[in-house]
Amino acid sequence: MWQDSGGQNDDATGPDDDSPYRRVAAALRERIATDLAPGDRIPSVRALVSEFGVASATASRAVALLRDEGLVESLPRVGTVVAARTVRRRPARRPAADTPDREAVVVLAVELADADGLAAVSMRRLASELGRPTMSIYGLVRGKDDLVSAMLDHVFAAEPPPDVVVGARWRERLRASARRQWTVYDRHPWAARTISLHRPQPLPALFALAEWDLAALEEVEPDPERRLDLHIVLVGYVRGVAITLAAEREAEADTGLDADSWTDRDPGVNRALQRHAGPALHRVSPYAYDLERVFTTGLERLLDGIGSAGLT
Repeated sequence: MWQDSGGQNDDATGPDDDSPYRRVAAALRERIATDLAPGDRIPSVRALVSEFGVASATASRAVALLRDEGLVESLPRVGTVVAARTVRRRPARRPAADTPDREAVVVLAVELADADGLAAVSMRRLASELGRPTMSIYGLVRGKDDLVSAMLDHVFAAEPPPDVVVGARWRERLRASARRQWTVYDRHPWAARTISLHRPQPLPALFALAEWDLAALEEVEPDPERRLDLHIVLVGYVRGVAITLAAEREAEADTGLDADSWTDRDPGVNRALQRHAGPALHRVSPYAYDLERVFTTGLERLLDGIGSAGLT
């Protein structure tokens, strides 16, 4: 992404050569043969760039070669995976004799949302998967809003508490809290879009999150109102980047290309960079887009700011 030159010449040779993209493709073929099962995701383009030290265009070409060979395929909302007979695990339809309880409905709804997005979750769909009449689901959840709240509470409560040593200082505790939220959003991309900061959902798991952050902030911020402000800032930061993560996942699944590859192949972006990018932008070229790195950089700078303010 954002390269001053095309970065294409490293593999512009004949079909029998030892080009970089063919070496990457060969390594992936070996993994597919020995380690990866049908349906497993292959490393992203940015991961291949980091591992093999090649340009993103080279890594993209390696993946495209495997796709042409039928070894991998791009699936909506999944990404690029080993070509599979059955790819995504679907929740098993339960026999009608099994009367579901509220927890079973919530767990099933989470599985459906993880597989197909929150829009795919409906009372009718849940009833169909469970082999029950639709109205029986309304006896367990009051409606979609109640169901989504229960789903949020479930995914946050299911994530283990932040892993920090006893007596850890505020920074380690807040970092662990942010990382825990990031993990929840990584596993359940739909969740970031359902969290509300201005009308917070009254959920036990979210109250526990607030208690953890506020207790850590007591060490560095004496003012109670500012402590709650900072908690909202931290939660909002993680959520905001996670929404970008979810959008990128959807785009990558739909196109088979990650952000770097998409930008490299988009002539409009490249023309705009050549025409409008100033010297400061060119000085950061080439740029490998890595949202995990962006998240870590922003989180650490945010914690720096909290620490600096606490010293004044």
